[in-house]
Amino acid sequence: MRVLLAPMSAMTETKGPFSRIVLLANEFIKRGHKVALCAPEDINYHSIENVKNYYAPIPSLLGVPKFVGNNIFRISQLVGLQQRKQINSFEEVLHLVGAINRKYFANDVSCIRRAIQKFKPDVIYSEFRIAAIVAAKLEKIKVATGFSLPVQKSFASNPEYSKGVNKYLTENNLNKVESVLDIFDWADLKIVPSSYEIEPIDGESIVFVGPLSSPKLIQTKGEKNKIVAYMGNGTISPMILIKELTKAFESSSYQVYIATEQVEPYKKNNINVNKRFDFNELLPEAVVYINHGGQNSIMTSLIYGVPQIICPGNVFERKYNASSIVKLQAGAMLEVSDFNYETIKKIVNNFNENPVYRNNSKKAGEILLSLGGTAKAVEAIENLI
Repeated sequence: MRVLLAPMSAMTETKGPFSRIVLLANEFIKRGHKVALCAPEDINYHSIENVKNYYAPIPSLLGVPKFVGNNIFRISQLVGLQQRKQINSFEEVLHLVGAINRKYFANDVSCIRRAIQKFKPDVIYSEFRIAAIVAAKLEKIKVATGFSLPVQKSFASNPEYSKGVNKYLTENNLNKVESVLDIFDWADLKIVPSSYEIEPIDGESIVFVGPLSSPKLIQTKGEKNKIVAYMGNGTISPMILIKELTKAFESSSYQVYIATEQVEPYKKNNINVNKRFDFNELLPEAVVYINHGGQNSIMTSLIYGVPQIICPGNVFERKYNASSIVKLQAGAMLEVSDFNYETIKKIVNNFNENPVYRNNSKKAGEILLSLGGTAKAVEAIENLI
């Protein structure tokens, strides 16, 4: 079987879309399939051994010229606009990053179609890239897509941003859509890297596979004395994160580990700040994982059975993830205005006194691991052909 993998582009460094593509590529290759990419060579891209990448364009913020868009993005980071900006839907995300700008979308579909014509795949896998779904339909080949509850139109949408895509669809004799998120329903298969308990999606051609990356669980009998924190981009600034956690836990019995790319690494007493840590080593001994509600973060925490404090800010998907953790009684959600050392300390004490949070986290993690991960996703795509 020949498989073309098409990840969406991201403006910031993230362990999301491209990391999942790498995992899928390696599993397909292990099972004897021929793999190629059609991936924008953005900040997250890196080559995969013996896998050809066909050219794909990188979108620009709001569809403006790239050097202007990049400058706008850097300025927004510096002045904290990311923390204040309300992101209402995945459709708005696609609009903001320029992925559904009329000119860019047409170019992106065209590049994917050229890759299909040259590589001649049996199936294409779209990592949340609607241009890849459209290209597959125009080339009349099967298409599978990554999917999640918050990207459904019924969850949240901004149809006012669909005009450029609809113009392209009309010009190419395809049906117009109310929202660009309707295009996910054109896929032959939807792969959800989660569980039904976390994302209760009903319908045909949906496969729940749990997280694609399943770490080798480390068994430890050591004392659970670690506090781990990672806020990614936006939501809570690194300086606020460090300040509040230092106030809460400095000189306590806890070892505090704060991962951030934006602050020079240092260690002061029990406060450890670095660009990255091996969470697989830290989380088995953690009493809490403080994070921004990203998909990878909440899954990793559940797999290790660690209660979470999530501060999702104004991002729709992270807010949904945080609410799911609260419903599972596997953690707590904080608004940005409530992110302070007193509240955090109180929640951590509650986690320690009430084992239900750790027990529920562990139970949800066991369900996720039972779903099969990357192997189950590849098997579902094999069955599609």
